[in-house]
Amino acid sequence: MRQLFQKNPVLEAIRNGRAPVGFFNYIKDTTILDIAGTVGFDFAIIDGEHAVMDRETMEHMILAAQVNHVVPMIRVPDVIPYLLRNYMEMGALGLLVPHISTGETCRLAQDALRYPPFGTASCCRSIHADGFRPANWMDYLDWVNENLSFVPMIEDPVGVDNLDEILDVLKPGRDMVMFGKADYGQSLGSLNRDGTINPAVNEAYYKVLKRCKEREIGFMACPSASPGGQTSADVQRVIDEGCSAVVLNTDQMTLADAFQGIVGKCLDMKIQ
Repeated sequence: MRQLFQKNPVLEAIRNGRAPVGFFNYIKDTTILDIAGTVGFDFAIIDGEHAVMDRETMEHMILAAQVNHVVPMIRVPDVIPYLLRNYMEMGALGLLVPHISTGETCRLAQDALRYPPFGTASCCRSIHADGFRPANWMDYLDWVNENLSFVPMIEDPVGVDNLDEILDVLKPGRDMVMFGKADYGQSLGSLNRDGTINPAVNEAYYKVLKRCKEREIGFMACPSASPGGQTSADVQRVIDEGCSAVVLNTDQMTLADAFQGIVGKCLDMKIQ
């Protein structure tokens, strides 16, 4: 029997002093989440911004994550209230929203994930997240307010300028912030061709990290890596810097790095 309203394992790991580790899920095949659960990933961010997934596919990926004990989180393409609520109803335990740059936009997204009197989400008592039982609805409301994480992504200079008003919208211990280094670098016109990060990007990154820690808001980081791909040392570095949760690169990038590490050394092998 499916257990409803369990505490969010990602938040529980952070409360217990361990930084959970996840990855961006772009490949629309549930086998990826089967593998993720087998090797021990804590969560997967199923991508709806850059990956090509429709809502039905996203629902299948959420269910696959749950079956494999991987916390399903979703990155949406924009602040689209009905879409945020819909993924919450499907069972997502975290929602990431890109390019949050003002407190007003942050509040719009937060409200879409909370039911009255805490927000504006529309009520439906026949959803996966409440077990399709109206009798469960009040317990579901309490669970959402404590366990569903909202993660605004700071990816533009104006978002850093308005950081405090964005953080005012978030609940310590439940919500987190993620800083998008690539988009921030692109907005500055300084995304380096070799993949390295411009010092101005890192300066903004550390500013956001420091302010989140001061405000007791969780910080989710994606480690910078060498051209050969991310390593456990990269993960340890961002944890040592003070991040709360770690997101690895996309499954596509990780697969490409792994394949390149094997195939790249084989292309010039001669038959003896």
